[in-house]
Amino acid sequence: MNNERKSIRRSNRSGFWSVISYLAIGLLFIIMGALLVYGLFSFILPPVDEEPPIEAIEEETPVEEEAEEELMDPATEAPVEYSLAGVVDQVMPAVVGVNSHYYSSVFGQQQLEQVESGSGVIISDDGYIVTTQHVIENADKISVVIPDKGHYEAELIGSDVLTDLALLKIEETGMVNIELGDSSESRVGERVLAIGNPLGLQQTVTAGIISALERQVMLPGTQYAYTFIQTDALVNPGNSGGPLVNIEGQVVGINTAKIAITGVEGIGLSIPSNTVERVVSDFLEYGRVLRPHMGVLIEDWLDYEEDEPGTGIMLVDVVEDSPASEADLEPGDIIVALDGQRVNYLAQLFDKLLDYYPGDTVEISYFRDGDQFETILTLEERPDEA
Repeated sequence: MNNERKSIRRSNRSGFWSVISYLAIGLLFIIMGALLVYGLFSFILPPVDEEPPIEAIEEETPVEEEAEEELMDPATEAPVEYSLAGVVDQVMPAVVGVNSHYYSSVFGQQQLEQVESGSGVIISDDGYIVTTQHVIENADKISVVIPDKGHYEAELIGSDVLTDLALLKIEETGMVNIELGDSSESRVGERVLAIGNPLGLQQTVTAGIISALERQVMLPGTQYAYTFIQTDALVNPGNSGGPLVNIEGQVVGINTAKIAITGVEGIGLSIPSNTVERVVSDFLEYGRVLRPHMGVLIEDWLDYEEDEPGTGIMLVDVVEDSPASEADLEPGDIIVALDGQRVNYLAQLFDKLLDYYPGDTVEISYFRDGDQFETILTLEERPDEA
């Protein structure tokens, strides 16, 4: 009996400690789990009483600066105020003064005097300069003034009265120069700068827009006319030969004249850069302009009739044995197109002819007695040019 009681006591003690052991183990797992969860949340989330990192603040609340609204130039997508100043800085060193000197006799002694002054623009790094023909006409000596470099004697490479262009050369290398742009891409309303030396005031800039394109100007005493760019950028005596520059810093014209009538302001004229490019190319290659001609006397067609075209160029006379006579053209014919390109007035015809050289053939579209015809004409060099 005693033995049975002892066995029961041992069994009770063993069960009691087993329960305690299970409870202890369970409590231990609960504590470890709580510590693990706490550790994970502490790692992922910052403590509540700590400030978030600076980077997080900047990302969540970016600071936006208020920028003033600026007038943008559509051609360059740059602010107008800064783009104009930048263009001036870029091209100004390539704009020069051009002086023409003539010999005069004083008490039997010849003296060289400066009579005419204008402007010019350097178009190559080896010293080629474009100016207008009337600035250097009949000069005994031509000098060029380059700011910060001094005076240079210039050689006349070529001059052309009909386009009023001249090409000079100075013996210098590494010159700042301006690129000739494509004037056919110019637009009315486009911003431009006129740079030159008006009234002897060196390095003067005026700003404006292109007011008109293909403005016809007749050359006094001739049947010739060429198209000009009209601008309201102010040009004055001394600006002749200086560049008309677009917002990209390209020469789109060479300033040549202004309408000088009392009460009229803001009408300046520039020779388109495409004309300049053709003439300069001929100066360099031949020393003169190889100007093709048709052998006709012409005038603008202004008498509108039902069976005739609204605009064109009428043949007043056809020179015997000329390209026009060999192409069976007759006085009274009205030319309306060259190689399919419409010509409405004299200046457009002469502009188109500068796309050709003597010996080239061109298809002429013309009206005669209300009917349209085509003929092939072979151009020749203008006799007085040759």
